Amino acid sequence: MLYALFFSREIAKALLCPFFRCPFAVCVRAVRGARAEFITLCSSYSARTASSDDGTFGKVLATTCPGPFPAVLDLWGGGGGLVEYRSALLASKGYVALSLEYIGRVDDDGKPYQVDSAAFDVLKQHPQVCPERIGILGLSFGVSVALGMAAYSTVVKPRCLVGVSGSHIMPVNGSLADVFAQIKKNVKNTRYDEEHRIIWRDLLLPIPDDPSKKVEMGRIKCPILLIVGEDDQNWPAAESAEDMKKMMDQAGNSHLLSVLSYPEAGHLIEPPYTPHCRASNFMLEETREKVIVLWGGQTEPHSYAQEDSWYKTLAFLEQHLYSQ
Repeated sequence: MLYALFFSREIAKALLCPFFRCPFAVCVRAVRGARAEFITLCSSYSARTASSDDGTFGKVLATTCPGPFPAVLDLWGGGGGLVEYRSALLASKGYVALSLEYIGRVDDDGKPYQVDSAAFDVLKQHPQVCPERIGILGLSFGVSVALGMAAYSTVVKPRCLVGVSGSHIMPVNGSLADVFAQIKKNVKNTRYDEEHRIIWRDLLLPIPDDPSKKVEMGRIKCPILLIVGEDDQNWPAAESAEDMKKMMDQAGNSHLLSVLSYPEAGHLIEPPYTPHCRASNFMLEETREKVIVLWGGQTEPHSYAQEDSWYKTLAFLEQHLYSQ
C-alpha cells in the first residue's frame, strides 16, 4: 500500500529509491465492479551513459528521443558520491542531465578535483543537447560551486541556476580545497542537540562582511531560484539567501533572483514524496568516520516544501531553458 509507510525512530540512512533506471510497477486493488484494465502511470524512459572525459566523472541521463534538448548540470552536496535519481527525474521531463561526482576525487596531479568548464563542455558537446540551453542545479555545497562557476567562469554561461539549501560563501576564485580549509577553521562552532546529533549550520556563521570570502553575486547574469528551509540545521541557507539578495540589490541585478522560503522545512529538500529525513548517518569524507547529522525540518511542512519547490523548479527550468 503506497500510503502505509511510517517513520522509524531508529537513526539510519536516508530512504532513497535506487531504482531510477526502470519505472515502478504499481498494482492497484479496487472494489468489485471497478475497471480492471492496466493504466500507464508514466511512460518516460531514461538512458544512462558514463562520462569520464577530461577528468570529469559522472553519469549523463537522457530520454531516448532524438532531441535536441535543454540540459542541466546536477551538482550534489558535500556528502560526495555519484547521486543520480534527481538527474533521472529531470531526464524523464525532457532534459539531458549530467550528475557530476566531484567531492573526494583528485586530478592527475593528485590535487582535489576542481569543477570547471570541462563538466559544462560534456553537456555542450552531447549530441542530444542544445548547447546554448544549459542550466545548473546545485544542492547544499553544490550551490556554492554552481554560483562560483556562474560568476567567474569565462566559458560556463548557464541560462539559469537553481540552488537548494545552499550558500554563497566561497573564497573569490577559491578551490574546493580552500573552501573545506575555511570550514575546518570554524569546526569549533559545531553544536550538538540533546540527542548528540551534529548541527553544522554555525560553521559558516556569521555571514562574513569581507567580500573576498563570498561569491560576487553582482557578476551573475542569469536568473537564480533559491530554495530555503527555514529550519535547516546543517547550512545557513536562510541567512545566505538574505545576504545574496542584499548583494544583488547593491549590484543592481536583484531582478534575477527569486527565493522560495519554507517555514519548518529542513536541509534535505528532495524531490516530492521522498520521505522526510530529519537526521541520519553521515560519513565524514576525510576520516570515514560515521556520525549522526541533524538536517532539520518537521514532517508535514517539510513534505509540502518538497512538493511545492519541485514543481516550481520544473516551471522555472521550463521558462528559462525551453522558452524562446
